[in-house]
Amino acid sequence: MKTIFRGVVDIICFAAGPFFTAYYLFDFSHGPAGPGPFYYYYRHNSRLGLALGVALISLGLLIRHSRKEK
Repeated sequence: MKTIFRGVVDIICFAAGPFFTAYYLFDFSHGPAGPGPFYYYYRHNSRLGLALGVALISLGLLIRHSRKEK
């Protein structure tokens, strides 16, 4: 059971993390291109998505490092 949980955590951190990072880092076509009522909303979501991706990758690396310490 512990091995299955570790596998799920690895998949979430090392598959979803890079996906969110790449998607929101290179997503230039999403949302309006100029200032308007929704411009700041889309820009804020892009920052949140990028932060989520980087946080998942960092969390995965931290968990993997703590496993090696034991």
